[in-house]
Amino acid sequence: MTMLKEALGTKGFVARKGARRMAGVGTLVVALGLVGCTAGSTPGDGASPQKADGVSVDLVADAKVNVDTSKWSKDAPYTIATLTQGPINGWGLTWDETVTYEADKNPDVGKLILLPANGDANSQITSMENLVSQKPDAIMLNPQGRAALAASVSRAMAAGIPVIVCGNGVEGKKYVTYNDVDLYQVGYDSAKTLAERLGGKGNVVLMHGIAGVDAAEAWKQAAEDAFGQYPDIKIVGSEYADWSVATGKAKMTAIMAANPQLDAVWSGGSEMATGAMLAFDEAGKKQPLYGVANPTNGFLRLAKEYGIGFNAFPDPPGTIAKACLETTLKVLHGKTVHKFEPVKIESFDETQLDDHYVPELSDDFVGPIELPMPAYIDAGMARK
Repeated sequence: MTMLKEALGTKGFVARKGARRMAGVGTLVVALGLVGCTAGSTPGDGASPQKADGVSVDLVADAKVNVDTSKWSKDAPYTIATLTQGPINGWGLTWDETVTYEADKNPDVGKLILLPANGDANSQITSMENLVSQKPDAIMLNPQGRAALAASVSRAMAAGIPVIVCGNGVEGKKYVTYNDVDLYQVGYDSAKTLAERLGGKGNVVLMHGIAGVDAAEAWKQAAEDAFGQYPDIKIVGSEYADWSVATGKAKMTAIMAANPQLDAVWSGGSEMATGAMLAFDEAGKKQPLYGVANPTNGFLRLAKEYGIGFNAFPDPPGTIAKACLETTLKVLHGKTVHKFEPVKIESFDETQLDDHYVPELSDDFVGPIELPMPAYIDAGMARK
């Protein structure tokens, strides 16, 4: 796709119809009978959501709340701005490619303004402020800071621009609707499953994404809550590794040096688990069990190569991006949406690996496949 700089005072790209963009580099539906909140605060107060029995109480409630979008209804075609994490890893790359492809083929989208933040919340704040003056018809936001983007969301909404949040939450809930998996449940269930596979005992390392980003913090809290139920499980290391294979490898190498016996690695984002696998392999040590959120194609490839036992709970960027664009168009058509639009997922383990690994695509790809295979190939995601 032809790349055109947009005059927004930030490093954004405009995706126009009839062209393709070359990139750089669902929730589980939950039961509603919830009691005994274990963490968090009152739903809707702008703080982190309450948690109970492995789910986010306020998201369960928000999934039943209808939002009247008639005031944002207008005729197509639309100009939609999407502020994304950026292609700093496979999750961001897959997201950007999916939303671009889906917008390109939809006649209701006249122009897609793609603004990758490369994991930087401050970049997104700048982009949001500039977009208020540009007045797109809607903003799709994958926030890189739960608290950091709250004020920007409020200002855009006050200016009459509907904000649809995708793939990470924002404090205060001033947005129109939020599309995502239940991040806490993904983290909790992946950790609990790993604990059960360990028989409730052993030395475990926790690895987290970018500090301050909703997914990283929700998964971290969820894993700690889940493992905390097993007194014979010892957390011997807990590190932020920025959803980076290289950083995950370096952190795990240091942890191994101080802890000769490691039984499992839980990773809130499988990039760090991939780095951990490489660290164990380089050290010539037996691979532990793994529990991950967001299994990348690279994680699955190495798990197959090394014969690793794992459980994986997807956080599927393509599925969420596609659903979020569909929700954004519903808002602009004036159709009712829910305050929280849950994205369904299904977990899997090593026995189902071949159903999820895509050998034709690179390690950066994050499934499931949502686009025709040629779209991924054209985006440079073919295995070389």
